[in-house]
This record gives sequence, C-alpha cells and structure tokens, in this order.
Amino acid sequence: MAKITFLGSCREVGRSAIQVESKNGDKFLLDYGIRFREEERLPQKSDLTQLKGVALTHCHVDHSGALPYLYLHGKSPPLFTNGLTLDIIDNLIKDTLKISKYPYPFGLKEIDNMKRNAYLLPIRARKKVSDNFYITFYDAGHVPGSVSILLEVDGKKILYTGDFNTKKTNLVDSANPLDIPDIDAVIVESTYALREHPPRDQLEQRFVEDVIEITQNGGTVLVPAFAVARSQEAIMILNRHRYREKVFLDGMGKLIAKIYFDYPEALKNRHFYRKALRNVDFVSRRKKRSVARKSTGVIVTTSGMLKGGAALEYIETILNDPYSAIYLVGYQVEGTPGRDLLDTGVFRFRENDRQRKTGYDINIKAQCEVDYYDFSSHADGKGLHTYMDNLTFSNGSKEVFCVHGDSDSTTKFASELVAKGFNSVAPETGETYVI
Repeated sequence: MAKITFLGSCREVGRSAIQVESKNGDKFLLDYGIRFREEERLPQKSDLTQLKGVALTHCHVDHSGALPYLYLHGKSPPLFTNGLTLDIIDNLIKDTLKISKYPYPFGLKEIDNMKRNAYLLPIRARKKVSDNFYITFYDAGHVPGSVSILLEVDGKKILYTGDFNTKKTNLVDSANPLDIPDIDAVIVESTYALREHPPRDQLEQRFVEDVIEITQNGGTVLVPAFAVARSQEAIMILNRHRYREKVFLDGMGKLIAKIYFDYPEALKNRHFYRKALRNVDFVSRRKKRSVARKSTGVIVTTSGMLKGGAALEYIETILNDPYSAIYLVGYQVEGTPGRDLLDTGVFRFRENDRQRKTGYDINIKAQCEVDYYDFSSHADGKGLHTYMDNLTFSNGSKEVFCVHGDSDSTTKFASELVAKGFNSVAPETGETYVI
C-alpha cells in the first residue's frame, strides 16, 4: 500500500510537489517547486517529520524552487538529482531570491545545505533510498538533465513523468515510454493536453526564413527566450538552418550555455552544440550591448516572457523600428508583458527596484513585427496520448493522476483517458489517494 498526497501542481502549473508515504509512515517527495502568482507560493504544508528524501525531475523553479525550504533549521534530507540539474538550480534559485519581492522563508544558507545533501544518480540506476523506497531515473526529453522518476514503495511502482517531450529537439532526444517497466500508477503532466504543436521542422524553417528576411532588410531580431534550454535551442536552430549573420547571447542564458559545456553527456549531440555556440557573441559589457542593438543580426536574451531581464536593454529600440522584429519562442502566460504584446501590439512594463538599480516605465505601441513560434519542450495532446497508450500496467486498474496543467487541461485529459479504459483523475491540492 502507498499513499500519494498532492501538495501542488493540481489544476495549475506551478509548485509541483508530490508526497508518497509507505505503510509504516516513511515519506518521500517528488519535486518541490514554487508558483509565481497567488499569495501562497510554496507547496501545501505537510508533516514531513519522517521524510526520507526528495527526488527532482529537472531544474525549472516550478519544480525545484522551494527545495531549500526542506533544509531549514539544519534539516538534511537527501536530494536525488544529477550534476547538471544541481548546478543549474543553484543559480536559478539564487536568482529567484534576488529578483523576487516575495518573502521566501529561506536563503543562501539553506541552498548551501541543500547542495551538501545532494546525491547524484545516473540514468536507469536503481537506487535504494530508504527501507521502503527505490527510485530509478529515465530520460524525459524536456531539457538537458530532465528525468522521469520510477518510485517503488511497498511493492507498488509509481511513475512520475515530470515535464516530458515526445518529440526530439536539437538539444535532447525524446522520452520513450517503452523504456519504462510495468507500473501500477502514473502521475502525468498535462500542460498541453488540449493543444497540438505544429510540425517541428516546418516551424524551424519558417522561423529562420523570417529572421533572414528581417536582417537582410537591415533590421534586428530580438528573441526573448527562457535561459534554460530555449535560448540555446534558438541558437542551434539558426545554426542548423545555416543562418550566417551575427548572433548575440545575453542574460542568464549565457551562464546556462556555459554550464551545458561541462555536461556534454546530457546533450543529444555535443559536437553540434559546440559548433552552434562557437560563433555566438556573448554580451558581457554595455559597449557590446550597444553593438548588438545596432546590428543587423539576432539578439537572444532573457526573459522569455519579457517580465524583465536583459531584453529590456534592447526592447525600446526594437519596438520603435519598423524594420526590426520581436520573435517570441516560448509560451506567454496570460498577464505577462509578452502575452500583452502578442494580444494587443503594445508593450507595457513598469519597474522601479532600488536594490537592482533598475527603473523602467515603458508603454510603446510596436512599430516592429511581432510573432510567436511554438518551440515547446512539452508533449502535446497527441504525444501525451501516445505516451500513455505505450505504458504497461501490472494490474487492471490503470491508475492515472493528471497534474501540471490548468483546470481545463487536467480534467479534460483525465476524462479522455477514462473513455479509453484508464482509471484517471485530476486531483486537487491536498487530496490523498491510496494504491
């Protein structure tokens, strides 16, 4: 018998955290992330006095950002992850604390304690993590270092997919459900359960052709991109399709790009990665930003939703230039400046942060071209169904828990699976299920 309690990521995207309890009361966590809205940013509180460890699927802070909370007051549960993911979360969580105005109840001391208690686990290496728990990591195909987790507790096998992708990208290979052994239950992400992504090759070709048209006519293309994976992916797409003009990389994507160099085994093709990054100009000084701003080339920089970051150093110039373009390459959450720019053609951003020495008050109607390219690293609806259809269950119940998606995505995906013979639900925060 195993008890699964959902502490977050239920009918929402954010604060992924799942607690699994054995029959003798020992507990284990799968992810422990934050969300960026609402009054409460952390996972729902739970009694963790018998916590035996936590395993992390990948570095994104909606899965990892609350981990330091588990290390308050000198607590030291083992954190199972890999070296690449650990290096990245060290930087991402510190950056979150630096730029966020939310009073997170932890700091650098807890991050250091978290790192000291990290155990690095290779792919497909079955590891006993306590008397009642075993874990095994499988490639998730989401970002470099991402894994799905097979948790064994009291003889039950529970698969937690984390974020995964069923289509190959330039950075990583796709997840393969045929790699997963027989299971009793699965906790599956549902982010894009109601969408179908465009064919990847066609989208890449259109993106590069549009970039070439802008730059050949004397314009500059600003590509706001997530620091983790998407910035590097955009550069690799340009290189793969033989774009030969200047490419600049700014923001935290520079740091992540350098970290990837230290973990070539996590990349699909390390040689292609090195080649793509070899001729990129890493923007390190204000003078180089001035050069990039005046170039007829591409500037790839954070933040991906235009909520801040180095993109603000360029955006007014680009917005006011009818020959230039802003090409968004990641999902734009409702209410973000990037989403508003797409929907209304107007960019609005206001910030006055003394600590960061930033002051912005921007309200500009775009004179430049604005477009969106769906380079998602999540499985779409078709991919999710194909993945589920190829899993093998060791019993007839086919228990499925749909998480990490909005209310429509999780509930409708669960209903579609029920119609196919799965025992599927979209749990709510705080609910407990026994398998």
